Amino acid sequence: MRYVPVTMLVPRAQLKVFSPLESFPPKERERWAAYVDSAGGLSRTEHVHAEEAAATRLLSGRTLFGPDAALVRRAGDRVLVCPLEIDLRAAVAMESFRRSVPEAVVAAFVPHGRVRGQLESLSSTGRIPHVLDEPWSVPLHWFVAFDPSERRLREHPEGHGPRLMYVTTCGQATERLERAIEVVEETLEDGEDVLAALASLTAWLDNFDPSALLELDYGRVAGLFTDEELRRDRSCEEVWQAIAALESGDLLTAAATYASVRERWSDRWSLEHAN
Repeated sequence: MRYVPVTMLVPRAQLKVFSPLESFPPKERERWAAYVDSAGGLSRTEHVHAEEAAATRLLSGRTLFGPDAALVRRAGDRVLVCPLEIDLRAAVAMESFRRSVPEAVVAAFVPHGRVRGQLESLSSTGRIPHVLDEPWSVPLHWFVAFDPSERRLREHPEGHGPRLMYVTTCGQATERLERAIEVVEETLEDGEDVLAALASLTAWLDNFDPSALLELDYGRVAGLFTDEELRRDRSCEEVWQAIAALESGDLLTAAATYASVRERWSDRWSLEHAN
């Protein structure tokens, strides 16, 4: 997971889990039920503004802690909630960031010691966020959680270009990831990095109810494509074509297909390093 306060200020894709209201522990269920009744959930525009405002507050030395907000979906009689948990996401991401860089670099990103201390305390709670962020691109292993038929392309209601998403359940996503792990284990001798990414995503999903909805949202990463490029994008389909080729023993087709989709995303990945 990337360092959240920074990623909130650049184009990013997200994986979001919308948990059924009844799957939350009693106190949380009561709190979110009251929130849904009173606020109804954030709009997509309000969601973006809330996260950007939170990032600015944190980087300026002010804490994030306070009433949480959420995205809300309804499926028939069911209410599903995706808490933003911005403070928790920042804490977990900072802990991950800390393991990969010298402590002085962490201090440069979060210069206020009081805020660092609060985030450190929160990261030690073991809580798992409902949202994963990725700046500048969609990680290819995220597509493994979805079937190509679950692709949803919608025109932005405010005329800002198309919006691309995939939606499934956490249970279906876990089954697909486990299948892909088996295929990679059986066919690739040097697939450790791919296996680690797939296993990490599977472990994250295991924290949620199998009936919860999992949404991959290109978010503002969609703006790095032209409208026509986005409408033609079939990254999920190509990733599964590569897995199917691996499973059948056709390593050349698998490599060529994976290389093709990876090359399409490489220009977007390069923007992260340029920034």
